[in-house]
Amino acid sequence: MDRGSYSAAAGMLSGQRAINVLSQNVANVITAGYKNQITVQSSFAEYMASRMSTDPNIAQADIGPGAYITVNAEQFIDFTQGGFVKTDRSVDMAIQGPGFFVIQNANFGQVLTRNGQFELDAQGFLVLPGVGQVLNPAGQPIQLAGSDFDVEADGAIIQNGAEVARINIATVANEQDLMPVGEGFYQAANGFQAAPALTFTVYQGYTEESNVDMSKEMTDLIAKQNNFTSCSQMLKIFDKISEIASNTIGRVG
Repeated sequence: MDRGSYSAAAGMLSGQRAINVLSQNVANVITAGYKNQITVQSSFAEYMASRMSTDPNIAQADIGPGAYITVNAEQFIDFTQGGFVKTDRSVDMAIQGPGFFVIQNANFGQVLTRNGQFELDAQGFLVLPGVGQVLNPAGQPIQLAGSDFDVEADGAIIQNGAEVARINIATVANEQDLMPVGEGFYQAANGFQAAPALTFTVYQGYTEESNVDMSKEMTDLIAKQNNFTSCSQMLKIFDKISEIASNTIGRVG
């Protein structure tokens, strides 16, 4: 395959991955606590800059020939705080500051999320629908006697004038180590720990909005789709050129 075909095919592959991520962001624009995901592409200019750097830790020898294609080098999650929506439901909660709710999931074990759109199941367990049971600092599910309760700023649940449970608010050393395993919940590859006191505030009767900027995501999505289409057309052109070359050039008249 010639160099141009490689570049066009690479543009399609990286474009498709970017489109998938953007589409997921748009689909979760109203999902409570959802965090925007971003793909980062590498380009020839960035490659050239790294090769020509005077920093020996960055510079590399011999740029050499080759097809310097565009690829999705990295993918990040933007954990910027989302806005709050007042719901006045006692089971809804939002975290101001760093931290995650800890949920027991049937498939992935203990997972982390910023989605506090909870419910009480038939047995009185506090759950995140479709994900699992909300856990306390001891890793046990929280069971309550009805939805008439108050939640303190530190996550303590007060019912009938006494603390009956406490919500586990966890943090991780590096948020970028979190691996998405669903719509807005994550596995902590390197583990997690309890969030230090006074670094967060739990608000009852609120949920945190997604931090997805809908207008930006739609603009990027249209641009990526146009780029994907262009690369697709270029690949067809290179394929036609190869066909002509193999069938015509060198033919004995």
